[in-house]
Amino acid sequence: LVFAKGIASGMPLSGIASRKELMDLQPAGSQGGTYAGNAVACAAANATIDVMLEEGLLANTLSRGEQFMGGLRAIQAKYPGIISDVRGRGLMIGLEFNGDGSAVSSGVSIGPQVSARCLEKGMLLLTTSVYDTLRFIPPLTVSEAEVDEALAIFEEALAEVVASEEIAAESTRRYACVVGVLHAPALKTTHEPDTRRFI
Repeated sequence: LVFAKGIASGMPLSGIASRKELMDLQPAGSQGGTYAGNAVACAAANATIDVMLEEGLLANTLSRGEQFMGGLRAIQAKYPGIISDVRGRGLMIGLEFNGDGSAVSSGVSIGPQVSARCLEKGMLLLTTSVYDTLRFIPPLTVSEAEVDEALAIFEEALAEVVASEEIAAESTRRYACVVGVLHAPALKTTHEPDTRRFI
C-alpha cells in the first residue's frame, strides 16, 4: 500500500506499508527519497493519525460518504441522460457526465460549466479525468448539514446549466431550420422575400 498527501496534513511525506517478508526482500536504501526521514513531517503524520483516531474521522467518512453517494445518485436518477456514473469510496467521489452530449447540445462538456456555477454559489469542485467528470473531495470532518448544502448547490448549478444548454440546443435547431429555408430552391413570387427578420 502506497500513501501520501493527507497522511501528514500537507507536510511532505509518503509511505509504503507491506508485510515484513515482502519488505525484507528490498535491498537496504532502495526505498529512499528527498524527504525520507523528515522528522517534522513524521511528527505531523503522528498528530494527524491521533486526530483521525480520537475524533472518529473514519466513521464520519463512511457515514458522510454514504450520504453523499446517495444524494448524488438521487440527482442522477433525475438526469439519467446527462449523468452517466457516480462512483467512489468514502469521501472521494467522481460524477461523470455523458460524453456524447445526448441530453444537451452535442459535444458540450457539462462539468466545467457546472463547476463554474458551483463556484459562483460558494462551492469549489474539481474537474478531472479525460472524461467529463467532477470530483467531490470534502474534508474528512465534513458535517451532515454541509453535505446537504453541497448537494443542494450542485443540483441547482446542474439544473441551471442543463436549462441553458437546452435553450442553446433549441436555438441552434431553429437557426438550422431558418438557414435551410433561406437556402431552399427559389419559388416564383411577385416580390423579393424580406429575409432581414432571420438575422
